[in-house]
Amino acid sequence: MEYLLELKEISKKFPGVVALQNVDFSLQKGEIRALVGENGAGKSTLIKIMTGALQPDAGSLFWMGQPVSLNYPWKARQIGIAFIHQNRSLIPFFSGFENIYLGRPYPRKRTGLVHWKKIREEVKVVISRYHLLVNMDKPIQELPAGEQTMIEIVRTLLDKTNLIVLDEPTATLTNAETQLLFQAIRTLKDQGVTFVYVSHRIDEIFEVADSVTVLRNGKVMKTLPIHEAKKSDIVSLMAGETVLSTFPPPPPIGFSPTVLSVQLLTVPREQIKNINFSLRKGEILGIFGLVGAGQGELVETLFGMHVPFSGTILIDGEKVNIQNPRSAIQNGILLVPGDRLLQGLIFPFNVRENITLPMLWRFRKNWLFPIPDRRKENKLVGEMITNLNIRTSGGEQNVATLSGGNQQKVVLSKWIGYGAKVLLCNEPTLGVDVVSRREIYRFLYDLARQGTGIIVCSADIEEILAISHRIGVMNHGELVDIFPNENITKTDILSRSCLRNETE
Repeated sequence: MEYLLELKEISKKFPGVVALQNVDFSLQKGEIRALVGENGAGKSTLIKIMTGALQPDAGSLFWMGQPVSLNYPWKARQIGIAFIHQNRSLIPFFSGFENIYLGRPYPRKRTGLVHWKKIREEVKVVISRYHLLVNMDKPIQELPAGEQTMIEIVRTLLDKTNLIVLDEPTATLTNAETQLLFQAIRTLKDQGVTFVYVSHRIDEIFEVADSVTVLRNGKVMKTLPIHEAKKSDIVSLMAGETVLSTFPPPPPIGFSPTVLSVQLLTVPREQIKNINFSLRKGEILGIFGLVGAGQGELVETLFGMHVPFSGTILIDGEKVNIQNPRSAIQNGILLVPGDRLLQGLIFPFNVRENITLPMLWRFRKNWLFPIPDRRKENKLVGEMITNLNIRTSGGEQNVATLSGGNQQKVVLSKWIGYGAKVLLCNEPTLGVDVVSRREIYRFLYDLARQGTGIIVCSADIEEILAISHRIGVMNHGELVDIFPNENITKTDILSRSCLRNETE
């Protein structure tokens, strides 16, 4: 059998880490292959090798039966391999047409001006050939996330792409947008395009994939047709154990006093309107909202990133004035941001520096010479690495070289080490595998047992149902309801969020 792409006995090592070990991976033309595994299992390294961003230490690559050397990403693109990243590479103020032609030679008129009519005609030919639905005239920032992903796909198809690697393509999509994306993938499959579909959402791979490959610790555990796979088996292969419960229940809170009270909080610029709720010590309050419902803006306001127009915030019964993140931190309110790349980490820094940055003052040797005591600093970092099971060669490893899940653990660990009265978590497990999720939940639960009040904002209903003591629902910037997490179903939550984005 001749494969479109075949990788044989691929191995790759980094300092202190074996990323891939004798990996065999092959794809047939028109196949949709799901690639799953824990964060740190080797998925990113394998993708970078097949798209030319990394070269293997050992092993061979074959394209359409012929040996190939992909030394640079442009070589992969040249033969028809495209990679669509989880973080879109689009300019928000440009239209779809303008974004698609970035980096390409523009067709010119005799006058030297850009021939926009010809550009439109070429793009429309691709859209009609593959029966795609996408608005190319509006600026990217005005398009929903699903259409932005479609524009990324159209951009690759202009290069006569045969293989598209999709990295967490549905992470920021609504259910309706996800279904449109799946429809486009199936249409492209029928036209002979092959996909590698990387996702931590195990349920959706059963809906879109033909087969699934499971990686663990840099090795291929199994590749099997999707109709022969079970969710429990896939999770067990990923974890190396039988996972009985993906989401452990939250710890009981009993009777505890209120740590945070929010009264009539309003931020017109962020469309936050008259928010009222309270949070008890040791309680996990889950806030669900569809994309754009306002839950992210709410926690950013509580952290001082947006200044309220009106309303009151009380910590331990005392009114506080939160005007900026510094004042929030001083009052014991800490935030795990939704975008760890832009807001959670400093990439030139290593793991140690990222973990201890908010609390360097704790490690000063004395008041006269504010030089950090490296021994004390390393002790705390070592505890965080062990307790959160951060897969790293040590505290001096550059945080940019970690997998997404391990980067998220670093973001969490700096606040766990700092100590918090209220911990705000905006999509804390976005792009994180099921095993790392369990570890993150476990440490959130440890904080709750110590009396920290926790707010978790998420568009993942299963997550909210699993880890919350109470559930709040956001819609159009309003907290429309809060109720105990008792005998509540997905339908109950969606009905309160008005289902507006689900049916569009």
